[in-house]
Amino acid sequence: MTLPIILNHFDTIGCAFPDVDLLQPADPFLDTTGEDLRRRIFMTQETSGKQLCLRPEFTIPVCLDHLKEGRSQARYAYGGKVFRQRKEGKTEFTQAGFEDLGNPDKASSDIYCITNALELLKKTGVKSPRLVVGNQAIFVALLDALEIPGAWRKKLLRAFGDTPRLYEQLNAMTNGLAPLDDLPDDLSSALQSGDPDAVLNFVVESMLADGLPLSGGRTPASITERLLQLHELQNTRLSDEKKQVLEAFLLLEVELGEAASAIDAFEKEHGLTLEGASARLAHLASGTLGDVGSATYRASFGRRLDYYTGLVFEIYGGDANKPLIGGGRYDQLLTLLGSDEEIPAVGFAVWVDRLGDMA
Repeated sequence: MTLPIILNHFDTIGCAFPDVDLLQPADPFLDTTGEDLRRRIFMTQETSGKQLCLRPEFTIPVCLDHLKEGRSQARYAYGGKVFRQRKEGKTEFTQAGFEDLGNPDKASSDIYCITNALELLKKTGVKSPRLVVGNQAIFVALLDALEIPGAWRKKLLRAFGDTPRLYEQLNAMTNGLAPLDDLPDDLSSALQSGDPDAVLNFVVESMLADGLPLSGGRTPASITERLLQLHELQNTRLSDEKKQVLEAFLLLEVELGEAASAIDAFEKEHGLTLEGASARLAHLASGTLGDVGSATYRASFGRRLDYYTGLVFEIYGGDANKPLIGGGRYDQLLTLLGSDEEIPAVGFAVWVDRLGDMA
């Protein structure tokens, strides 16, 4: 009975319910989430060779439908079976969710997203839920304030949300990567000069000399970009002072109501300005604390997907260590899916089976 309660809730708040086919084109999922997803979804293909997969989630299809219909702003909901290969547990389970697309008032839509999720849990009988929030944009602001070089910045952002991996990257950045061995003198000089055109010319000439095609595989431009990134990674070190600042930030975990003052204190202690961070957290706390048993801000909490840009959250019930709901802001997703401009987007997914187990 849990899913009908959830869908009725979404209907009462005026959500649209787009049709999402069970079989989906695989490329949008792989392109936005990464090839690592391939081993976790159920793949097949049409006779034409087009790759398909059993629906692994709803957000991407809903976003594609939003773009196809040319809507500017809308709220959507969904519910049904999704399929993922997992080490433990079912590979087929029920998911429901909510997506708020195109709302320019990001702060208010973030608050509505969380309060909407809490109201839904209340209707399904969950009492005193526990809310945990993070914010990817605050970590980005910290990297900007510390002037972390571009190549390392990308690696740290990709690791954010996986704390052990993030610490590995910080250690590697402090110690430096091993240099590339036996580079030709011309390439070494081009890399030292930092001239992309010189590196590109070397790559093109080398590929032509070896009889390799300039298209159809790794392009000269992508090889050049990778060589320049490796050179930057190898020749950049993170000072002990900046590493300590990053580690201190990752250890921040406070009640949401105290998060703004904790960020203020962090900024003052380290002489930094994290643009808008404390105001953002204060506004979020003021709008969400009324309907929750406990609320925690965890600075290290993020999601390892490039399209997440701000708020992330999870809501737990009772003493359970697995979330009933997880969501966040993903303003870059619709751009990755083909939009010519950034479309604000925030939403959440409900683990319906977990809710049913609590009933």
